[in-house]
Formats: sequence, C-alpha cells, structure tokens
Amino acid sequence: MRWLGYYWGQIKQAHAKRRKDTSFRAVPFVDAILAATALPPSAYILCLGPRNGKELDVWNRRGYLNVIGLDLLPTRDRRIRWGDMHRMPFPGDTFDCLYASHCFEHAWDFRQVAAEVVRVLKVGGWLFAAFPINFVPSSHDRICFGSVGGFLSDGAFVHTEKVWSRETPSEVSILLRLRNK
Repeated sequence: MRWLGYYWGQIKQAHAKRRKDTSFRAVPFVDAILAATALPPSAYILCLGPRNGKELDVWNRRGYLNVIGLDLLPTRDRRIRWGDMHRMPFPGDTFDCLYASHCFEHAWDFRQVAAEVVRVLKVGGWLFAAFPINFVPSSHDRICFGSVGGFLSDGAFVHTEKVWSRETPSEVSILLRLRNK
C-alpha cells in the first residue's frame, strides 16, 4: 500500500510540472557530457524522467537522434515511454549514455534504481546524474544524497569510474563511466 501512495505522489508532482521547460538545465549538462566524452552521434541515450521531451530536444539539436525517455507520466511525445526507473522496460546492455537530471532523489529504492542503471548501460557507457542537495526530504523528494560522496557511498556504482563532478550549495552533477559489471 505504501507503494501506491509513493506512485500517486510522484504522478501528482509530475503532472504539475508537465509543461516545465527543463532545457535551462539540460543545455549546460549535455554540453558538459559531450565535452568530456567521445559519445558518437549514433549513441543510444536514455533520459530518465523527461516529462515533456525538452531534454530530448536538447540532445536532438546536437545531432543525437537515438534518444528516448522513460517517465511515470509521459506526455504524448512518442519518444517518451511510460515506465518506472525501478523496473526499466529495456534489455540489458542497451544504452551508451543514461541521463538522469533531478530524478534519483525521487527513488523509492535507490539501490534497485542503481542496479537497473547498471543493467541497461553498456560496459563503457556513461551515467550523468544531477540532483539537489541541502533540502529536507519529503514524500516527493525522498533522498537527500548531500554530496558526491553521499551519492556514491552505498557502493551502488562500485563498477564505475568518476570522470568529473560539480557541487554547488544547492546541486550536484556527476559523470560516471561503467567499467565492468
């Protein structure tokens, strides 16, 4: 029953933000990823929680056309599939890059989400995550990682290498590369 309450809370919040333009965050994040990687335009990219496709548009404008989203409450954008980051509806070793801007803090079970991320990423694939810090957890924003160290502390991404990270008083962004499984 707690899962039902969790999903209802996440869906209500997603519905409230359906029209939000997240490109103000996505543009510098995507540019930083591309500057740090040799991600070819043919790469398969998964965006978690994109809601309305604005994040996918940022990738598309940079020449990346194999980009899909996964969201609990997607809009009618055909590039976004309905699904849950705890049980991603994709085969293993599918994606070259997984982009997760402001979604991991919403996880019910972060270790399960991290296992799913590792499962769907190819070895050598890239994981970008951005998340808020210095907030009080709530039913919607469930996990405050607090720092890069807090994000990596439970060993969920033990088979990754940190390529770079950035921490401000309100947000952390990090780029990891999956070395093995």
